[in-house]
Amino acid sequence: MPTDSARLHAVFDLAMRVGEGLLTNGAAASEVTATVLRITSSSGLRNVAVQVTFDEVTISYLPDELSAPFTRVRAASERVQDFARLAAYEDVTFGYISGDLSLEEARHQAAAIPQEKPPYRLSLVCAGFGLLGGGAALSLGANWLVVIAATLAAALMILVDTVLTRRRIPRFYSQALGGFLAVGVAVLLGALDPSLNPSIVVVACIIVLLAGLTSIGAMQDAVTGWYVTAAGRILETLMLTVGIVAGVRGGLLVADLVGVDVSISSATPVSLASVLVLVVAGAVMGLGFGVGAQVPMRMLAAVALVAAGSAGLSHLLSDVVDRVYAVGVASFLVGVAAVVLGDRMRAPTLVFVMGGVVPLVPGSRIYRGLLALGDAVPDGALELFSAGEIAIGIAAGAVLGQLLASRVVGARQIAYTPMISVPFTTMRRRRLSVGTRRRARGRDGVALVEPSTMTGEMTALSPSMLEELDPTSAAGDRRTDPEERA
Repeated sequence: MPTDSARLHAVFDLAMRVGEGLLTNGAAASEVTATVLRITSSSGLRNVAVQVTFDEVTISYLPDELSAPFTRVRAASERVQDFARLAAYEDVTFGYISGDLSLEEARHQAAAIPQEKPPYRLSLVCAGFGLLGGGAALSLGANWLVVIAATLAAALMILVDTVLTRRRIPRFYSQALGGFLAVGVAVLLGALDPSLNPSIVVVACIIVLLAGLTSIGAMQDAVTGWYVTAAGRILETLMLTVGIVAGVRGGLLVADLVGVDVSISSATPVSLASVLVLVVAGAVMGLGFGVGAQVPMRMLAAVALVAAGSAGLSHLLSDVVDRVYAVGVASFLVGVAAVVLGDRMRAPTLVFVMGGVVPLVPGSRIYRGLLALGDAVPDGALELFSAGEIAIGIAAGAVLGQLLASRVVGARQIAYTPMISVPFTTMRRRRLSVGTRRRARGRDGVALVEPSTMTGEMTALSPSMLEELDPTSAAGDRRTDPEERA
């Protein structure tokens, strides 16, 4: 095989592996596209087109007008909640475009990521999500017995979900079974001690089941114009939520048959008198989610800190403004903090966003809506609609925070910052979105673009090419056609 062809296959192999890994682990379509283009541009390839859909990444390269395009398609595997892998893919990307890793080293590391053992065993993952459930119950004002019950119920749900997933059972059914098990534990707790409020167990388990869904990525894709991917992710989130609803409704029917009251009380929503207790509960939820989602150990403290801040802030703001705006402001600050922490710690911002918004999930409103559907359908629908408003407020606030913060941090960083952009419609828009290569330089001052051996045209990057990649240069503007300038 000729050298040029071999290198082309190698670059595409690296780009496809990284693109699939990011998409599988929850990255937005704009971030996947920008990352793939960074890899190909750093390899000296122009005229590369990237198409990202819900479960597929397509890359096409046209050397010149007389050549046939070279295209590769890679289907993304089932989405997982493994932020250690997401961080590993971003590390490989940063190492390659900064020149610390050669092409073969980067390919080897990217290929090895799916085979690496996760940081935490299944027992720790179940314990982490159990801790998340216990923290959620604590934030709702539960006593120690209810907190223990919520912890055990959440851990059991995750264990069952993992077993079913390994047996290739669709997640819709595992979500439904999880909701049914949550009500079952609540019924058992209510039968043992009628003076307790077992509904808190159900609400805590709903929060655990909803944590980590792709709503953040779906909202980012929707507001930035990546509608195909957004539609798929929104439908996936809705189907998994419907699975939870079906399981909880089935459990409520069993509760009525055995005569156990699992109705929610007026004190169940966040109304703790002590903000300190709520902050501690938020930190516990963030820590539990981090362990359950395979967040590397060096990031756990930061995730817990962001979650604690969002829990306390949203509680304080809820007394001043409507709950939707309170969680919107809190999630906006979570997005800003995620970009800053991602830049400082060289970590994916999605890790801090997902962990930080967990305390804001409207589990109590969802449960109220499900209870009300049995007696008054309009009231139940109104509660579920309010829960949907809060969910949209969380996602929209987090995306806006990342968008604004990344404009500041991204000016001096070429990785570890989210690329929130509309789809590329012109070459100039692509250059503006991917970034200026002239600003990105290694430790020795050398531009972070690796020479290419693809064709005679791309043997090396000439100064004129660097000017073309710089959208602020006069030469780059002269090469832009009048329609693009308009």
